[in-house]
Amino acid sequence: GLGVEGGEGEQQSLPPPFPYSIDLSPTTIDAAAAKNSKKVRKLVIRHLEDEDITNILPEVVREFGALIPPSSSTTPKQPGDELATKIENYLFSLTVLIGLTQRVVRREKGYSATNAACPDHNVICLVEQAPTNNDDNNSEWQQQSYSERIVGIAELSWQPPNPNGNAPPFVLPYFMKTLISRYGPSRDASSSKKEPVGYVSNVLVWKTRRGRGYGRVLMAALEGIANIWGCDDVRLHVDANEYSGRIARGLYWNLGVSVCVCVCVSIKINISVSCSLESHVT
Repeated sequence: GLGVEGGEGEQQSLPPPFPYSIDLSPTTIDAAAAKNSKKVRKLVIRHLEDEDITNILPEVVREFGALIPPSSSTTPKQPGDELATKIENYLFSLTVLIGLTQRVVRREKGYSATNAACPDHNVICLVEQAPTNNDDNNSEWQQQSYSERIVGIAELSWQPPNPNGNAPPFVLPYFMKTLISRYGPSRDASSSKKEPVGYVSNVLVWKTRRGRGYGRVLMAALEGIANIWGCDDVRLHVDANEYSGRIARGLYWNLGVSVCVCVCVSIKINISVSCSLESHVT
């Protein structure tokens, strides 16, 4: 993924080559854009930054969370019900906000010039860039300006090889992940892995942008990061429900992932398969 070479267990000290830009064919976006071939939309893969968090928070909370809607029941409300709902919704949003902020800080620390250690969290985002200059008479040398809209996110992190649980909402110190990997009661006893492994989570494409191959682009980008980190395998969990999990399962099956633990639907990805990002945008 991303053209990054890396062998099993081979850790490289460079950050991923982000931002990574792909020119999108106008015909794959909309007919209006096709009228002027000079106005090329771009798809950019980059790191999630601190200033992005408040913009994506509502979409992330709606998709991954369980915000409690106002009750439509005809039964009389008990005193304090509305206040309790607001507090619960607020606490959930705050949890997501803190968790994403911790991940950005951890990634920035890992790729700092004074810290050569590989970061154990890396959240990437997928950004659509559209030209904002509507003047058709612009000269070719004039620099084009673009508006940006985040349309997807995904995360790769080091996590204990636990087939029974997802990554926690908050970032744990790496030494704690190592201890859990070696001695935790929920560790994968059937595996020889006694250290944290690569773990894919928080893969999300905005509903209005699904069906365009963006999920495959995100997974290819995470594969490139995994190669840089020297991962020999990457794992994830997926919804086993036949209805709610069908889209995610279809994505991973089409990418050639294999099921490791059927009960927990834990999936192991062979990252030795490399592919061009451009080939995923269809």
